[in-house]
Amino acid sequence: MNCQEWLAAGTSREPALVVRGAPVGRMSRSPSKAWTTPGAFRAALSRFPTWDARHAHRLEELSVLDAGDGPSDEDSDTAAAHDAIGEFARSQHAGEVLAFIGGDNSITFPALHSLMAADATATWGIITLDAHHDTRPLTDGSSNGTPIRELIMAGLPGRRVVQIGIAPFGNGEDYAAWTREQGVVIHDLEAVRRAGPSHIIHDSVNHLLTQGMTHCYVDCDIDVVDRAFAPACPGSMPGGLLPEELLAMMYELGTVPNVHGVDCVEVDASQDVAGMTVRLMAAAFVSFASGMCARSGSSHGA
Repeated sequence: MNCQEWLAAGTSREPALVVRGAPVGRMSRSPSKAWTTPGAFRAALSRFPTWDARHAHRLEELSVLDAGDGPSDEDSDTAAAHDAIGEFARSQHAGEVLAFIGGDNSITFPALHSLMAADATATWGIITLDAHHDTRPLTDGSSNGTPIRELIMAGLPGRRVVQIGIAPFGNGEDYAAWTREQGVVIHDLEAVRRAGPSHIIHDSVNHLLTQGMTHCYVDCDIDVVDRAFAPACPGSMPGGLLPEELLAMMYELGTVPNVHGVDCVEVDASQDVAGMTVRLMAAAFVSFASGMCARSGSSHGA
């Protein structure tokens, strides 16, 4: 069985992992047809068997449900597509992990904001794997450059935001200053390479736990990876993470029981080269899913 077949087969049990396509890209700051990506992502899953040889996990033992795609904003209003993402997030059942497949990074705000609103007993935090802070002012409305600012303005304390992989030339000085003023914890590329993927995730999760986090959302922006490996990410930069670093962190995050939501975003499948970026996105997802298989033995969180 390959991972495309695993996802398509679904489950007759309560799913542990629910996948939802979010074909959104109209408000991207860089020209993008990111709405083309969810379908390409599913096709790329056929390249992966369900057997993770490194960790000895069989993904078919993880119950999964493909909930299809939400509305696309290719020929319509982005706000309506965002509303549909929020409505779907609010329908999450206890014990499920929601995985949103974008689409651009604008989907992170409606997804997490709605999860926050759906359960008043949960204390949410977010870990972003991203070259950018995504804290631009909302001068031109909600976009892929604004989700973290939107979340903080909506009440998420900056101290419950951890950003990993920030690029040295990926952000304006004023955006970086605003982000730090909010108390956001920032691990730039140098910090990741110095500490290593596993340690940086362990430290990030532990920090959020000290801030009272009970539920964690992971925003996996594929443009955190070096542009040589992610040509279909409009915002990818030279010198970013190596693919193996991203995949190691996504596996570690999958093991964390506190993680109840994840997105993979910022790939424009229409601009890919030999399918390499979409396949990397699929690899990030299956790495996260493999990590979920290890949750019963995880030492992260509670």
